[in-house]
Amino acid sequence: MSQSSLPLMLQMALKQHVLASDIQDDEELQNIMHKLVELNSKLEVIKDKARAKKLAR
Repeated sequence: MSQSSLPLMLQMALKQHVLASDIQDDEELQNIMHKLVELNSKLEVIKDKARAKKLAR
């Protein structure tokens, strides 16, 4: 039941745009990618807590 999160989907889309030379792989993009990684990590923690709470019922 592995679903892609929105941050992961955005990362993949940005990588595709870089490969297609639509956008540059610069410091701004790296900053955005780093923030998406952090956001995804936080999202996974929240999802794990929600799953645990659901199982505890």
